[in-house]
Amino acid sequence: MNKITDFCIFCLLILAALFDVSAAGEENLIWRNTYHQFGYGLQYQPESQHTTVEYNDAIDLLLRNGIKSLLMKKSQYLTGDFAVTPNISAICMNDTLKMFQDITNGTTYAAFESRYNCTCICGIKHGNMIWTGNHLQCKQARGPGFNGQMCSVVTNAGYSQLNLHLDFGACLPDSCSETDVGVIVLDALQMIDAQLKVLIYPIGVSCPQDLKYAKKDIVAIVVSSIIAFAVVMGTFADIVCIYLDRRSDKDTIQVRSDSPPNYNSTPANSVNDTTERLGLLSNIPKNEVLYGENPPSSCGSSAKQILIAFSLITNTRKLLSTSTSSGNLTAVNGMRVLSMWWVILGHTYVFNIGLLDNVLDFVELLKRFSFQAIMNATYSVDTFFFMSGLLVAYTVMKKLRDGGNINWAIFYIHRFWRLTPVYAFAILIWTTLYKHWIWNGTFALSMRQTDPCDDYWWTNILYINNFHPNYGNIAKQCMGWGWYLANDMQFYILSPLFLILLHKMKYVGHGAMLFFLTGCLTSRMITADYYGMRLPGINTPLNHTHEAWANSSPLYNKPYTRIAPYLVGMWLGYLLVINNNRVRLGKIKLLIGWCVAITIGISIIYGLYGFYKDFPVTHLGNKSESIVYIGCSRFGWSIALAWVIFVCATGHGGPVNTILSWKVWAPLGRLTYCAYIVHPAVIFYFGLTMEKTLHYTDLVFVQQYISLVVVSYGVAFVLSMTIEAPMLGLEKVLFKRWLK
Repeated sequence: MNKITDFCIFCLLILAALFDVSAAGEENLIWRNTYHQFGYGLQYQPESQHTTVEYNDAIDLLLRNGIKSLLMKKSQYLTGDFAVTPNISAICMNDTLKMFQDITNGTTYAAFESRYNCTCICGIKHGNMIWTGNHLQCKQARGPGFNGQMCSVVTNAGYSQLNLHLDFGACLPDSCSETDVGVIVLDALQMIDAQLKVLIYPIGVSCPQDLKYAKKDIVAIVVSSIIAFAVVMGTFADIVCIYLDRRSDKDTIQVRSDSPPNYNSTPANSVNDTTERLGLLSNIPKNEVLYGENPPSSCGSSAKQILIAFSLITNTRKLLSTSTSSGNLTAVNGMRVLSMWWVILGHTYVFNIGLLDNVLDFVELLKRFSFQAIMNATYSVDTFFFMSGLLVAYTVMKKLRDGGNINWAIFYIHRFWRLTPVYAFAILIWTTLYKHWIWNGTFALSMRQTDPCDDYWWTNILYINNFHPNYGNIAKQCMGWGWYLANDMQFYILSPLFLILLHKMKYVGHGAMLFFLTGCLTSRMITADYYGMRLPGINTPLNHTHEAWANSSPLYNKPYTRIAPYLVGMWLGYLLVINNNRVRLGKIKLLIGWCVAITIGISIIYGLYGFYKDFPVTHLGNKSESIVYIGCSRFGWSIALAWVIFVCATGHGGPVNTILSWKVWAPLGRLTYCAYIVHPAVIFYFGLTMEKTLHYTDLVFVQQYISLVVVSYGVAFVLSMTIEAPMLGLEKVLFKRWLK
């Protein structure tokens, strides 16, 4: 507690050393202190009747003499990133001195600058180490010959037992460069070092200037404009075709009518149709002709069909259809949507932790039993892997069983075509226009730094970003959440090996899958042992942390450690096909199966609660239990999922199947892929553009979560209608010769 108290005092001294006057009108706070030895004995007392901040003589002396002495120094001896120049530029020094003089004199513009951090220091003992200041007021300040600019400063304060980071905003004249700000901050902090015996230094300064449009930004605007134009023209052409079809003979099949046409006579078992339903990818309406010849229409020519592929009317109608071609696997629709919501829920908490002004209160959540479901939201990704393996095996094996042939080249081309256009467009927007939208955001410091997408976007397009760059380090790759797509594509590329063997030499196929499954579990255990991973941390290396591989998520995003759920899904798909979805299960077997599945699922999701109930964690798991849990937990989760789908597909699911097969899931399921692509960008936008920190309460985060889900699906709808659906329509026209 003494260390935390010292840190609170240190925070106050930073404010005193950097700024001459600080008003607190918004919070009506008064700081009274019995200041002994520059800070010890400081007391905080809120009083609604006061609107100013008072300092005793000791702080006032530090303030008035220290800051002027700092700015007037002619040379500095600096270390770290700010050793480029030892002097503050003359114009910055003069403007800053003028600003502080005007603050003292009460000049209007300077009053805005002095109030920039009026609520920053509230909640220090609750973990508030982000002092944003008031960016809007700072930028509106207009001085004699200069304007206000808000710079984001990150400092490191290292006690013997603490390694703390403090982020705060520094409102200074725009004539000061980032180097100038770094010099000012560093020297001011050095004045505090001797008082609290801590090592304090700035580790990052960012003073954002208006971002100019580069060539790549222009390219993004042009591409977006072309797509928007195509959508408008395609929609217009579709309206014309609908009008012409209405005037045609009523006995003619009207494929462009207002109601969805029904072509049940058209076979829907093409492998290219079936591979539509993989993991994040949902199925198309069963009454839509996706491939092959189109029924007669007023817009039957290929050129017109290419244009109508961009029609908002047609694509929206397909999206909103509640009919599916999933057959016995309709429960997958609900599982897909619920898993996507689970992903967003986990990311809502993870991505917002760094924006809280009461992070220590937030940490108390770890003690809740119910919060384990949020902490373990990573298992939602294993659900997608499981569904992907299930659907590719089910549809391909069904095709092979019925004597059909599969063009394996088209098998791969279709998959790449299905995923890549949406992915590539999202990367283009993320690395260009998105930066303009969040550039001046209060918390956008990290986004203003080097973007890995500038140099390594191509690794995402080739689906190797889980290995390169930086050995697949999620924090250092382009759109870090794209690691899932890389793994899923790699599993998909490998899947024909198992499918062909299962079809032609089933025992060899089972042996090959068992070999890969054993290799996955073994690699997880060996990796966990080598890096000393211990529960409750299932992905955190404790040994060999200096190795680059240790920082590259060696367990989380590598295919050889994540393929187990995919293989379980393939096994289930094969089992359902060879049994034609007909398996008799008595009540006893059903009861035992449900008990085992529920026990496994609850044990995995909530099994680590014993470590967190007395947080902070006082002990780590022993070596054996850690290795077993880390090695087998994701495999066990997929076994529990396999039972749910198995009973639903064979007619034994009861109310579970009714819920998961609800028709409403179908339209939402078709947006899952796009929702996965865009939802982190939505979360970041909400967070990075906030003016102040976020205060955690359960109600605030419930509101935050619901908002993020709704907006993410809204953006996903736009992306699906402009990129995803048109690409499927173009594929139907351009490759219909090979897709029959």
